[in-house]
Amino acid sequence: MRSDLSGAVIIFDLDGTLIDTAGDLAAAMNHALKTAGRPAIDPGEVRHLVGHGARAMLVRGFEETGGAPGAEEMDAHVSVFLDYYLAHIADQSRPFPGAVEAIEAMREAGARAAICTNKREAPARLLIETLGLAPLFSAIVGMDTTTAAKPDPAPVLHSLSLSGAKRGVFIGDSDTDIRAATAAGMPCLIGSFGYGPVTLADKATGVFGHYDELTALVRSALA
Repeated sequence: MRSDLSGAVIIFDLDGTLIDTAGDLAAAMNHALKTAGRPAIDPGEVRHLVGHGARAMLVRGFEETGGAPGAEEMDAHVSVFLDYYLAHIADQSRPFPGAVEAIEAMREAGARAAICTNKREAPARLLIETLGLAPLFSAIVGMDTTTAAKPDPAPVLHSLSLSGAKRGVFIGDSDTDIRAATAAGMPCLIGSFGYGPVTLADKATGVFGHYDELTALVRSALA
């Protein structure tokens, strides 16, 4: 058995990278919009709203359906969104094809796995636990775990520290992930199937279209 990934951690973004969460996020957003008397957004359009946390996503949803309210009113809408989302967090959400198998293969080769997301830590943990994936990860870092969210490098470096690894590779799906990994001095691999946006693909270490490709790319990035 190869153990060439010993001492490394593979750090995954969550929404759009590790887990396809768009369906459940769309349902929660449309519930909040409907509660506020707003029209629903096509679920397919929600993919491009994901990546900067629930509040930012919901603000953009309101902006696209007539304008965002003030901060105090938005607080109430965010609460409606989160209550619904936490109650339906894995109705539709599933790992992307091949993701679990790739993580298991890299763990067998000595690597650890972690999650670094702009989702808050509590719902991120709830999602991973509900899907039965918690044993795979040495650390789960959310946007509220440290004092900053991606693209700041702090949560990436915190993920590395919590995992106990000495080196890492970041797996993401957006410019935010590329910026965060680069600022942390870490190679970044981008899933082309994710939510994006990706305009900085040339700054990434590599791009993959299916998780079957990931283990070889990680080995190359760490070589």
